[in-house]
Amino acid sequence: MIKVQNNTYDSSTVQSSSYNYEHKTLTVHFSHASYIYYEVSVMDYVAFVNAKSQGQALNLYIKDNYRFEKINEVKKVENI
Repeated sequence: MIKVQNNTYDSSTVQSSSYNYEHKTLTVHFSHASYIYYEVSVMDYVAFVNAKSQGQALNLYIKDNYRFEKINEVKKVENI
């Protein structure tokens, strides 16, 4: 039985994702930050992971439909 599935993408937006089947959490990693989405249905996760464009699928199936939290952010440091 698969409990967690990790994926990497050839995408300009989404670098990778991880889905926890038990907790129904989807963690999505971008170059600038990572987000965790809660109570994501398996059906929406499968649509996201199998899409031709994960960026478009994230907007269509996940982003406005699930509660989320930013879990880390890369901040640019400028030289003074």
